Amino acid sequence: MRALLNGDYFDVLADDDARMVRLVRSPKGFPSHQVIEDTFAQIEQAIASVPPGWALLIDTREGPLRNDPQFEELLGRARGRIVYRFARTAVLVQSAIGRLQVARYAREDRRSPSVFTDEAAAIAYLTT
Repeated sequence: MRALLNGDYFDVLADDDARMVRLVRSPKGFPSHQVIEDTFAQIEQAIASVPPGWALLIDTREGPLRNDPQFEELLGRARGRIVYRFARTAVLVQSAIGRLQVARYAREDRRSPSVFTDEAAAIAYLTT
């Protein structure tokens, strides 16, 4: 895998053989809403060169849970700009709470990413 972005809050990795981008959340909490906006702008820039038809694996397992209204609004806008670029999306979560949160986002976005707790199953889904 090659690194497209090594950030404080997310790493973005490209697997050219699998035609998959992996977005990996760090355990570090966002200190401000501006940092959230800046981080997602960096992610968008990092994936701009990814060819159409690739898959996206979003690994949220290490990320802190957060659901304050302003964060939710910023995340909703960012999801729309990032996820639409990919043919398939899978989200890795750590817990049932994470699964519920992703399901809520999917309803709000009118999308249906597959949610997994098992990394191998998520990768198999994206690469078959």
